[in-house]
Amino acid sequence: LLVTAATIYMSLVGPQGLLNVATASHNNTQNLIKRLTKIRGVTQKFSAPNFHEAVLQFPIDAADVLTALEAQGIIGGLALKSFYPELGNCVLLCATETKTDADIERFGLALESVLLSQRKPLAAASK
Repeated sequence: LLVTAATIYMSLVGPQGLLNVATASHNNTQNLIKRLTKIRGVTQKFSAPNFHEAVLQFPIDAADVLTALEAQGIIGGLALKSFYPELGNCVLLCATETKTDADIERFGLALESVLLSQRKPLAAASK
């Protein structure tokens, strides 16, 4: 069924449409990486070229971040800890052709909020 759906989609959009989708996905992912890595403590884990997925590292456990983002209606990526324990603070994420600049900004603002709220108890506990 998936192959049939993919075949129909490809035949409808054609070669130029597939190129447009790929280009938009790549550009959106690059914009997402740029936006999120402006947040203190968020870094891109690997420097190798990528297409439309990237691994970002957070300053706290990725599962906690994803749970908080989900509460805001945002699917924030795939936590990598269960696949790669050494990447416990990392997520695999992408931004497809369906995402807008506003979607990317909303993600960035939500992530900033989550990380800020997670830092406060740590700062208070150290006083």
